[in-house]
Amino acid sequence: MNIKDFKINKISFDFKRDKLKWISIGLWASLFIVVIVLFSVFWATKNVNWTQGDSFSEPVHWGGVEATYGGIGIYPMAMTLGMIVAILFTLYKFWKKGLNVTELSIGIAICIPISLMGASFFGKLNADSPGVNANGVGFWGLFAFWNAGMAIHGGVYGGLLAGLILFYFVGRKSKTSMLVYADAIVPNILLGQAIGRWGNFFNHEVMGAPVGVVAKSGTWGTLSNVKWEEVGSHYKFLPDWISRNLMVQAKTDGTLSNGVSFNQGDLVQLSPIFLYESLSLLAAWVIITFIIPNITKWISKKPWKVETGKYNYSLSFSIKQWFMPWQKSSDQIQSARDIWNLAYFRNIDEEAKQEYLKSLELNRTKYLKPKEINKANKLNKYVSTKAGVECFAYFFAWNFVRFFLELSRPDDHLFVMYDKPLSLSLILISAMIGLIGMIASQYWIPILFRKNGYLYEKEYFSIN
Repeated sequence: MNIKDFKINKISFDFKRDKLKWISIGLWASLFIVVIVLFSVFWATKNVNWTQGDSFSEPVHWGGVEATYGGIGIYPMAMTLGMIVAILFTLYKFWKKGLNVTELSIGIAICIPISLMGASFFGKLNADSPGVNANGVGFWGLFAFWNAGMAIHGGVYGGLLAGLILFYFVGRKSKTSMLVYADAIVPNILLGQAIGRWGNFFNHEVMGAPVGVVAKSGTWGTLSNVKWEEVGSHYKFLPDWISRNLMVQAKTDGTLSNGVSFNQGDLVQLSPIFLYESLSLLAAWVIITFIIPNITKWISKKPWKVETGKYNYSLSFSIKQWFMPWQKSSDQIQSARDIWNLAYFRNIDEEAKQEYLKSLELNRTKYLKPKEINKANKLNKYVSTKAGVECFAYFFAWNFVRFFLELSRPDDHLFVMYDKPLSLSLILISAMIGLIGMIASQYWIPILFRKNGYLYEKEYFSIN
């Protein structure tokens, strides 16, 4: 055989047959390149090194925006509200996936305390200065989550570690992939984070680098009595109750790498990155929850076209059900969501199962491998978003947003206090793990770790 011909034959493919696969690979590769370029360019051009505590006063308090009202702290209220909203939507996801709510209750009881301790540990570690923890506390004091000083990365990774261990054993008992639990729980953390950032606003924290001087020294009064007629704003599109609470007094003279110069006593406005993060994370949650699970349905074969005459698909009813999810399909009119559930997600291909069982009798070693199990469960070759993609999308989206905002945060409010290169590097690594995890969950994990009789993106048929 000619060596050249052999190589050509080995790499030849039918583009018409594999078109969707190659388009998908091209899109993933393009996204990967764009992300790397964005990270590199912004790190090189938008990074601002500054310290808030040494150079500026506490922000102006205007319009009744305070950390506490009658002894009730807004920050813990916002965090609690965020947790409740995240839990409520997780309950909905558990119901939608047919999971046992008792398992979620156990997870909440175990993971939330560990998450709080993890957030406290990283929030207080080196908080006052390099080597000096918040209020000088010792090792055990780092875990006192009832005291001020929390870092979301510590909370997420602490809770994640506990959740992985717990749901690994729970999943083995219930024959449900750990990735299914992760998809139902993890993305909803974005809701808690988006709501919790408003607690930071009332605490007058999570502000970005100065964007400009809004009043010169000696012209605007004092922090407790500002002459607002003398004060401008770089955020005229924001309401006063937000923009005026972004202003601080400069303690020193200085010029930052973003070109902003100020003198001692000037009134300076900071960037509202708490607002940017809240809105960005909310948008990310919408994308992960409503677009990512459905995007594969949009590009896949449609069950009502594959099995002609079996379903009564209605576009108008599908749109109606999107806005009113309690609406149910009937035999006469059916939505795309309900048809997909009937045709794929809650359907076992008995013919494929019998073919698989015959193949298993002929070569048990080969057909018990995850790759063959995955192929046998591809009902009508429908394309679906695989278990794990939504979970990893959370880590990508959250760290993608956090990376760009971290460039503007002061050195005394970073993920890793007083070490911005390390902080940015860890956030970048987390984002890339999320992106790679999305690709792996969609293409690689299904052919490496699937088992018969387990629930993944759909229930795989049992051979017992």
